[in-house]
Amino acid sequence: MTSGPSNGELADVLCTIAGYLSLEGESTYRILAYEKAAEVFRRHPLSIADLAASGHLRDLPGVGAAIEGKVLEFLETGDVAALARLRERYPEGLLEVMRVPGIGPKTARRLHDALGIADLAELEQACLEGRISEVPGMGEKTQAKLMRAIEDRNAARAAAAGPGGGERTRLLLAEVGPQAASLLEVLRGLPSVTAADVAGSLRRRRSTVRDIDLVAASLDATAVMEDFARASQLARIEQRGDTKLAAVTHTGLNVDLRIVPPASYGNLLQHLTGSAGHNVALRGYAQRHGLKVSEYHVEHLKDGTVIPCATEADVYATLGLDYIPPELREDHGEIEAAETHTLPTLVERSHLRGDLHVHSDWTDGKATLEEMARAAQDVGLEYLCFCDHSQALAMTGGLDPARVLEQIAAIRELDSRLRIKVLAGIEVDILLDGRIDLPDDILARLDFVTASIHSGFRQTREEIMRRLLAALHNPHVDSIAHLSGRLINRRPAYELDMDTVARVAAATGTFLEINGSPDRLDLDAEAARRAVELGATLVICSDAHRPREFANLDAGVAEARRGWVTADDVANTRPWEELRGR
Repeated sequence: MTSGPSNGELADVLCTIAGYLSLEGESTYRILAYEKAAEVFRRHPLSIADLAASGHLRDLPGVGAAIEGKVLEFLETGDVAALARLRERYPEGLLEVMRVPGIGPKTARRLHDALGIADLAELEQACLEGRISEVPGMGEKTQAKLMRAIEDRNAARAAAAGPGGGERTRLLLAEVGPQAASLLEVLRGLPSVTAADVAGSLRRRRSTVRDIDLVAASLDATAVMEDFARASQLARIEQRGDTKLAAVTHTGLNVDLRIVPPASYGNLLQHLTGSAGHNVALRGYAQRHGLKVSEYHVEHLKDGTVIPCATEADVYATLGLDYIPPELREDHGEIEAAETHTLPTLVERSHLRGDLHVHSDWTDGKATLEEMARAAQDVGLEYLCFCDHSQALAMTGGLDPARVLEQIAAIRELDSRLRIKVLAGIEVDILLDGRIDLPDDILARLDFVTASIHSGFRQTREEIMRRLLAALHNPHVDSIAHLSGRLINRRPAYELDMDTVARVAAATGTFLEINGSPDRLDLDAEAARRAVELGATLVICSDAHRPREFANLDAGVAEARRGWVTADDVANTRPWEELRGR
């Protein structure tokens, strides 16, 4: 345990320095150094303060003498002199202003100099009063775009806070999962623990998570508490009882641990995994059948007999239900399906035979074609399709027709010498008017074409639908990628008619993608379930930009499972030979 600043606090210091350096017009290299170090700090499971004090801070990637010096200065004095000098030049609220889409550091400085804007509230007020349009070089269109960006930002923050505007932001599943796995490993390694699992929304594989719930089985709860409290991942213990412990990690995550005897382990795990709606519905079902469900046992109301359950399967079997997978425990009809033996056999990661949407360094990927292909082979895939960006997405170095043909040749050569089947595709933009970003004769040369929207997010529902329907009816388009356009915690989905899209996709044979990127997971579970109900076929893709991101397939599968999706509903559970020429 450490009493120093948390990893998040130290990361914030570096981010603040990076922000001020941006306002100062410093070199991109220097700014990125602080930002990358901040990200390392924020995600590191151990105390950064302890590493600095012990002289091991520079063992971390990207941490050099300058950053180490500022961390040590902050630990000693509670501030950084260089940062204090920067605060004297610019108000700290200007850092938030420059992060609004469409502004950036130069425009933020200009707004500050021209209108005295010092924070987001003042920026919003200036937009409402029409003063932004008076700044030379900005105008009414810029003012309207900034107002929409502020509204989107507010909406994303409200969504991240969750229902009721809770005080803790929901983090991406991918951010919380590794930390939970690390703590679970500690817990399972304790000699007095006979079983342990994560629970809550993390185990249900929701796209965002607030905290980490852990459940353990042991006959010696006191020993478990004492041993687990010493875990190096924990910054402090907030509360400790006979069978409950609450702690906070160095990354600022709340951790709740509950311990029960092994005989009741299934009861507690089931209770702490199900959503509130699922558990209320389960109690109601039990009561109608003369039973009472608790976190310790199942009780017969008639005679008071109690049945402790060592496993979750025992809990559901005692109630006369089929086992309900954790991902389905959301009160979306799963109890009725479990009673009538109609629960689906959900898709699993092992069912996926290929990935039909990955990127390479030909556009915005971070690895070569061969590096990505070999990584795909290493994770057990039989085929891989490169879908780098098309020319409209200029910021990624999108491919024009000539470059597409060059890449096709490179992919064919690579395919000739690897065991994994390597395919040439494209992620082609659906333009503002519904046209596809590349000519038909180029698209016809490709093995697979996925189409997506990367611009015009503020168009009306009718305009968005016109673009999507045009793509769905294009004979060269095989799938629609990340259909709703959402970026979790950052950008809300645009408006669309999901039922119409699904029906047309079913009629044209166009696949709808579940994109496994942690901040997309798009289609979401609800949309995926509805699409399948209406006859559409899905693909689950990683959208990987580097080898380690093939893990996105696991996240995509989890979202699919939450949507009641089976292997038969997913095209890339089939061999490529079955899909080609379909």
